[in-house]
Amino acid sequence: MIKDSTTLDIIVQLNKRFDADALPEMVELQREFGVFSLKHGLQQSFALLGIVPADWSERRRWYKFLEFLKTYPSDLANVNGHDRVIQAFKDDLESEKPLPVSIVCHSAADDPRVTVSEGRPIVFSLDTHVIISIPTTPGREARKQAAETARTRRVEKRKK
Repeated sequence: MIKDSTTLDIIVQLNKRFDADALPEMVELQREFGVFSLKHGLQQSFALLGIVPADWSERRRWYKFLEFLKTYPSDLANVNGHDRVIQAFKDDLESEKPLPVSIVCHSAADDPRVTVSEGRPIVFSLDTHVIISIPTTPGREARKQAAETARTRRVEKRKK
């Protein structure tokens, strides 16, 4: 839905905003304003924090992707991927001992769910983080799959 380069940029923005140095400020913003809440979506939360692509056309796609997360399953029964991300941020920032949060990606082909765990997301960090892992498909692969799906639909339509 968004360019691979935009995805990388957003991941860096998110991981910097929720790293150990920024965590006290994020905890305070959550306490004061409830930035992460099921009352509003990720689009509003991330826009409020300025976690957006610089390119306006990519920004529209980013917001569309965040809404599309509502169609993703998660590692919790009856909780979609969008709400799972909100809940992970909310639970961590409101906890007695908040942890830095890292966003990572995994292959949607391996696991289509948004998952949340604790661990060390990068080898050179000794800190435990909340790790939110988003299933992704590389842009080239997604475009290829979309073309194949469209081709199949055209063939089926001709058969009718």
